[in-house]
Amino acid sequence: MKLLFTIILLVAAACGFAQDTFNYQTDFNNILAKTKDKKDKLDYNKLLTRYTALDTTLTDYEILALLIGFTDKPDYKPFDFSTDEKIWRLYDKSKYKEAIDLGQSYLKTNPFSIKALFGVAYSFQQLNHADSARSYAYQVLRIFQAMSFSGIGTWDSPMFTLGAFDGHDYINKYLNATVEQMKPDKDPNGNFLNVLSANFENGQSKVFYFIIEHATTTMGREKSK
Repeated sequence: MKLLFTIILLVAAACGFAQDTFNYQTDFNNILAKTKDKKDKLDYNKLLTRYTALDTTLTDYEILALLIGFTDKPDYKPFDFSTDEKIWRLYDKSKYKEAIDLGQSYLKTNPFSIKALFGVAYSFQQLNHADSARSYAYQVLRIFQAMSFSGIGTWDSPMFTLGAFDGHDYINKYLNATVEQMKPDKDPNGNFLNVLSANFENGQSKVFYFIIEHATTTMGREKSK
């Protein structure tokens, strides 16, 4: 956790500029279309190159566009955690080099897997490769910041989450709280939500809403094949 909070300070210093707002119902499809346009500034491949190069000038809006763009890729399987679990099994067995190798290979096709990014970051940390650990932790934090930017976490302003359960990592790792309960819901427009109840160390609790309509739509397409 110390690694994570150190990077938070660096990110906060690097990303303090104005940017667009986001409304899932009105903006998701428009942004998705722009990520497919090679001439647009939100072109997916251009943004991905900057993201993997740790470009600190990327805005939260651009990171969010990347996440949205990935929902249309064949490798987007938001309910498949098999590789993430393998990475962490290797980590738990202190097989850090193997965890890194598997994680880096997986991230070539799934660059926004929070669990894989954390697995690689923590494995590098265990091997005392601090710079590499910070690089992967930084990528996670940009995703978390994009999630924060996308909404305030309420029923009518939920946060965007790429993975079906990324909200858990957001609460556990970014907010340093624990998830006590999860339930499904729908927003005012009928989009699917994950509703998570979080408890903080100071005894306070809060409910967060994460929109996963795109994830459930993808799952439906997979089942129909």
